[in-house]
Amino acid sequence: MSECVFGYNLRSEEVSHLEELFDRFPEVPKEVILKETLLVNGIKFTDKALEKGGEYQEKAYYLFTFDKDEPSIVRKRARVIPQEISVWGGPWGLRRTVIQGRHSERSPFLVDVEDERTVLRVGESRLADVSFAPKPQYYGSLLTSGLKVEEVAPAIYWGETVDVTVFRVCEYWGKEQCKFCDINENFKWWGDLRSGLGTKVNPELVAEAVYIAFKSPNTKRYLITGGAMRNQLEESQFYLNYVRRTEELLAGRLPLRLNVQAVPTNILSKFYEAGVDYYHPNIEVWDSKLFSMICPGKDRVVGRDEWIRRTIDSVKLFGVGNVSPNFVAGVEAVNAEGLPRRFEKIDEALRSTAEGLDFLMSREVVPKFDTWAPEPGSILGRLGAKPPSVEYYVKLYLKYHEIRKRYGLPYPGGLGEGGPGVSKVPASGFMDM
Repeated sequence: MSECVFGYNLRSEEVSHLEELFDRFPEVPKEVILKETLLVNGIKFTDKALEKGGEYQEKAYYLFTFDKDEPSIVRKRARVIPQEISVWGGPWGLRRTVIQGRHSERSPFLVDVEDERTVLRVGESRLADVSFAPKPQYYGSLLTSGLKVEEVAPAIYWGETVDVTVFRVCEYWGKEQCKFCDINENFKWWGDLRSGLGTKVNPELVAEAVYIAFKSPNTKRYLITGGAMRNQLEESQFYLNYVRRTEELLAGRLPLRLNVQAVPTNILSKFYEAGVDYYHPNIEVWDSKLFSMICPGKDRVVGRDEWIRRTIDSVKLFGVGNVSPNFVAGVEAVNAEGLPRRFEKIDEALRSTAEGLDFLMSREVVPKFDTWAPEPGSILGRLGAKPPSVEYYVKLYLKYHEIRKRYGLPYPGGLGEGGPGVSKVPASGFMDM
């Protein structure tokens, strides 16, 4: 363990663990290891840091909470925490790295103010300088309804992606909900941030908001997403309506990502023709038994095998690199009281996801990841489930890039540039490699 590096006193168990991982995985950027550590542990913010943050972009709570704390704890803060932070410098000379804000009062990692600088520290060890995501230029602009644009179309990816949740709940909620998901609980606790919108946002508001955001110089793409519906035809028509209405104004001038269930193949071409550039039929977890256990609604309505078939078929429409189903990284290793454990050894869970990655990439599908956050409002959160160690994520992303390069595939399309110090993807370190 380092005693002193470039004037920083490093004397904690957490620092020792980080440096052990740095030494064991020299081929992995240090930024990735620290980022995954913060995503797994969450971040504690002092009131002083939030006060000093100025006009930063507050967390939108647009779809999920991603927090480790109960919303009742988070809502007691004087200010909403930042949507994202960036860390850089420090004893390890980190390149600027964007990380999603995940509130945790129990985290050993603290964002605080020292010597008039906002910093990340653990114990007495200062690890990096910190900045909060600035408000995009379009924030504060008013829609014809009187709502602010950001109430309909907040930003992610350090302001590069306009993120529109058009259906703010999921019809699978209850016995068929995905067990890692807290979308309906998020709406219950944070829906007042967009009071008056309801669960289904008016398509005219969405089109107007995205068009205003499009004029902001930092806006590079937009995302349409939301909860699932039990009726596949109804869901397809619902989301297709938003795509068409928005593209009437944009006319293809801003790339569009679509995050929905796996659309029936005979309908999918309508989305492509309407203007969708990047398609994300999120499969969440690969193993067939886990899929039925973790995603029972998706399994009943679509089915795992059909989901995979539709995903592979969609590459013919959208092209190589533009079909990117999401994996909730780490949920395949779930170990929670009351749930049967699928894999007894952690390497078995890793091997399962690697098999899925190889199967999909061999067919020109390029998956993506979010690092699992066991939110208290999700079923797994209530069962006390814990994510696997940071080492697991490091091994998973090494395997991911090994397979991706073997098949000569690009980074997933629509997520921006990849690489350390470059990627703006906040909820996973896989694009920082």
